[in-house]
Amino acid sequence: MKRPEYVAVVVDAYRRALDSYLINCDQYDVKEQDQKDLAQIFNRDFTTAHLYGKNGRMMMSDRRPNNRGVRVGRVIDYQHNGKIAVIKLDEPLVVGDIIEFWVKVGGRVNVTVHTMTVDGITVTEAQAHTAVAIPIGSPVRVNDRVFKVFDAKLMERARAYFSRAEAVRRIPVDIAVTVAEGKPLVISIKDSEGFTGQAETTFIAEKAVKRPLTSESVAKQIERLGTTIFSLNALDCQIEGEVMVPVSEINDARRRAIEKVETARLARFVRASLPKTKSISELVPQVRTVPSSSKPKLVVNIDSIDKVKAAVDNGADIVMFGGECFGKRSLSDEDYRQAAAYARQHGRKIIFNMPRLVQQGQLAEVKENIRLFNELNPEAISVGNIGTIQLLQELSTVPLHGDYPLNIYNSITANYLTNLGLTSMTLSPELTFGQVEDLAGKKLAQLECLVHGHLTLMISEYCMLGSFLGGPDSRKCNHACQRNQYWLKDRKDELFPIATDQFCRMHVLNGKELSMLPHVPRLMRTGISRLRFEAKYSSLKEVARITGLYRALIDLGENHPLLMEDKIASAEHDNITRGHYFRGIL
Repeated sequence: MKRPEYVAVVVDAYRRALDSYLINCDQYDVKEQDQKDLAQIFNRDFTTAHLYGKNGRMMMSDRRPNNRGVRVGRVIDYQHNGKIAVIKLDEPLVVGDIIEFWVKVGGRVNVTVHTMTVDGITVTEAQAHTAVAIPIGSPVRVNDRVFKVFDAKLMERARAYFSRAEAVRRIPVDIAVTVAEGKPLVISIKDSEGFTGQAETTFIAEKAVKRPLTSESVAKQIERLGTTIFSLNALDCQIEGEVMVPVSEINDARRRAIEKVETARLARFVRASLPKTKSISELVPQVRTVPSSSKPKLVVNIDSIDKVKAAVDNGADIVMFGGECFGKRSLSDEDYRQAAAYARQHGRKIIFNMPRLVQQGQLAEVKENIRLFNELNPEAISVGNIGTIQLLQELSTVPLHGDYPLNIYNSITANYLTNLGLTSMTLSPELTFGQVEDLAGKKLAQLECLVHGHLTLMISEYCMLGSFLGGPDSRKCNHACQRNQYWLKDRKDELFPIATDQFCRMHVLNGKELSMLPHVPRLMRTGISRLRFEAKYSSLKEVARITGLYRALIDLGENHPLLMEDKIASAEHDNITRGHYFRGIL
């Protein structure tokens, strides 16, 4: 995603930094020019990411999405008549550079420097601490800052790393040429690592009439290795008698000999073919011969005891509980016990969630949760990544449910996870109706579709709310996220809800709430086993209302009054989406 000049400058700086440290680690130092070059070639400010712990607001740039460049000075005068800006330079400036004025009113003014003057004299380069006058199309103000966002000299130097012939790291070769009348000319090549290649001309050498081959004339053709990765180290030319071979034949033999050396060098990297133990047809599940006639179960995914009660009381068949909890409240062992007890007292099933993301430092806590889940013996434990599946198969005998972060998008994935032992799984929310219908017709574990709720678009270790509102000390967040609701607004003014969990991770949710209320009858006809309401972000009142609506729609199907009277839209608000069910992801 970066231009080659950027790669060249960064690699060069780190190469020399590493070499400097290896030579003398006690006096290791990064040159100031290297730091300037890294900032100049592209920067949005710099960060140490999470290497030294959570970095708060310094984790990423919040000011601009593109290159901010390096400050080169300030405007000290603007001549309206000629539209000339005079800049007092902090850094050198060259014709061909691109500069950007950070205008106090009006944003940014971008200018390519085609001409400039110092003390009225036209120059191609101006040094630091001088005042340079530059034509500019838009007005700027005195004291506006000026940044260089394209450095012509640096770009030229960077391009030299990969555009010059000598930029290629070449491999030395020894070449032997033998030729005699009545025989083909033979070229034998051996590189510095012992790899060889040989080729001969199709032309049989003849007695020369005018210009016999000489060592010099042969060398002239053999040395033409510029387009290859090789360089000539030594040439041994054995010519018997006065013979002639066309130059085109020599060049062709040289190319074929080089190709054989290249093939020999690459052979060590060729992977052995995978054993064909299975054909693609064996990876695809079989078609279900008997269609499902039972109604789908209603699943509600929640993270608090009061929501468990609301879901159960309003008709949920299964409650999913735990995992990441919005509002930063961690669930206790007693919470899990109460949730399981309430569901079972009312004849409902419960699934416990594992966190979608599990870091090494969380493993002890996760293992404690697994021990608790083994004791409570839920219907299943829901997992969202392959590593957690392995951990649970080692530590638990409770059935496993595969959640949608596993990206269950096609029948081969679904079949693999079924064969891995999962008893149920949530399909990717990126599937269309047709793709759901196709998967529901296969012999697989029970399949579940997301039908309602604010779905998570992204989880981030970087917490924007804590960084901006959590206080100056990133180690002592004031938990502003618990006092108010917040959203991210995009360029189209769409608002995306932000939620935080007990691990201080940020969840960016879809700005529109998924709702498939009008299409429950069609979902039921697919033969899908479960319909799921993602309710962690929903209020207690909404959990009760939406759960009740889906319960009634599943029970009555097409006979539901809202469907029969075409009034189902009255149960929805304006800011809803049908997801990808009708438009796919392309």
